[in-house]
Amino acid sequence: MKFRLAILAVSAGALSACTTASIASNPLQARWNGKSAGAFFAAYGPPISDNGGTQYTWRGGYSGGKRCVVELSVNKDYSIKSIRAITDHVDPKGGPSHCEKTLDAG
Repeated sequence: MKFRLAILAVSAGALSACTTASIASNPLQARWNGKSAGAFFAAYGPPISDNGGTQYTWRGGYSGGKRCVVELSVNKDYSIKSIRAITDHVDPKGGPSHCEKTLDAG
């Protein structure tokens, strides 16, 4: 019995070392987490604000009175570690949101 518990403890320890940096909880994160912030800004335009080189606010996607505002956090290597919509418009039919459509995540 002690042997089984020891094996279980070792296995749990080994598996805990195999975690990812961040798990995507929405389509924007699934599309952009881990990608280059440079590629994002090259495709969609520069940020409207920069908080010390690790946090950016981007605004765009103007269409039919709608706009998209997202906040990006980046790592030292300038890869996106998180992205979240600050201003978005939900599709009343249950489809992708305005930001998801604008940023190729829907």
